[in-house]
Amino acid sequence: MPFLLGARHAPVTISARDVSRIDAHRLQLLLVARKQWAKEGLAFRLTEANDTFRAGLERLGLASDHFDKDPIQ
Repeated sequence: MPFLLGARHAPVTISARDVSRIDAHRLQLLLVARKQWAKEGLAFRLTEANDTFRAGLERLGLASDHFDKDPIQ
């Protein structure tokens, strides 16, 4: 959260390489931030999504490739 607040109004890239678990609260933060960045026309990229992260997305109701898609369309 502090990183996202400090990075407002600039393109963002977040690595999910070391994610060992994703819960609903953290997913919600990512979804809201991604939507805000898209609203401002800025890049919000989540890279290096590991299998655990992708499985967590599916467990929480999203496609495993949800963050692979560009929200600015």
